[in-house]
Amino acid sequence: MNRRSRPFFTLIEVVVALGILGLSITGLLSLLIASQKRIATGYEKWEHMHMLAQAAEYFMLMGEDPGGIPEEFFPYKGYRITVAYEDVSDEQVPDDYSNLLGQLPLKCMVVTLEREGDGKQLDQIRIDRISYETAIGNEE
Repeated sequence: MNRRSRPFFTLIEVVVALGILGLSITGLLSLLIASQKRIATGYEKWEHMHMLAQAAEYFMLMGEDPGGIPEEFFPYKGYRITVAYEDVSDEQVPDDYSNLLGQLPLKCMVVTLEREGDGKQLDQIRIDRISYETAIGNEE
């Protein structure tokens, strides 16, 4: 029987095939690890935004000086929410909405999510809202 007609692979062919297989498995695993990191980062960002949205909803309903946020509305251990109000400058408001008769003042509510352990600011949301408390204070 002729040597070339045998159905066996040579050692070189096997080594090359294993090398190609090893490279492709390494590439696949690196893609899987990178996607796992992106999924974990995305989930963490979603979780922070969910906490901020929950706190912002509470503060929008409670007015400008609600004090702290109760645990039944913000049950997340290890996190702290702070809220502050800033005046909105005339440059930030379109001309069509500035200086209207009887217009209530616009304030920017800044809700910040911090980690309690090290005080690191994790995320922040800014919401423009009409200040009814300032309008009531001006009427008195």
